[in-house]
Amino acid sequence: MYEIQLFGRLEVRTRGMRLSGEDLGGAEPRQILALLALHGALRKDELADMLWAGRPPVAAEDTMEGHLSLLRHRLDPDADPESVIATSGGGYALVAEQVRVDVARFEELVAAASGRTASRALRPLTAAAHLAARPLLEDVDQPRWAADARERYRVRVVTALLDAAGHASAVGDPRTALALSEQALGVDAASERARTIMENARRALGETRHAEAPAPEKITA
Repeated sequence: MYEIQLFGRLEVRTRGMRLSGEDLGGAEPRQILALLALHGALRKDELADMLWAGRPPVAAEDTMEGHLSLLRHRLDPDADPESVIATSGGGYALVAEQVRVDVARFEELVAAASGRTASRALRPLTAAAHLAARPLLEDVDQPRWAADARERYRVRVVTALLDAAGHASAVGDPRTALALSEQALGVDAASERARTIMENARRALGETRHAEAPAPEKITA
């Protein structure tokens, strides 16, 4: 099984090993892996278009095959040539039974919260936010597709944090609501929703502390 991490730096964990950076064969093989992990499967022309920002070279398909061959070897030197990344239907795909991707898990957790009551939605949303605590592909800077994906998931992470904070407020847990709203502000400093939840949570905590404070002793003459 290959555990592929896209939140934070691109990393693959398998059989007790961690592969990242040049372990994966260089910039282009790393980008191919990240794109397939994000999309699951891509046609060759789609992959080439993203890999070369809409201007693939004349020999793009042969060049991609070379990058893929190197990537497959780095992922598992002793495996069948297509054991992890399959070639089929005019494109490439990660073999679903052999990989787990943190972005896919994030989406599963967010989907699991949809339609649930506040108390039942809070746990999966909090878990999703924890999984995505670092920016997507923070070590892949140059390609436009990476910047677009990073921004897309930044928005989704803020939404998950704020939905979780709202649920925490609804179930009477202002301390968790405060922590989650502060985390959301750390990602999006302009979020008015985060500020509103944070202020309400602080107010609730202040009222709680006041209510729990011991009453002053009555002074008698």
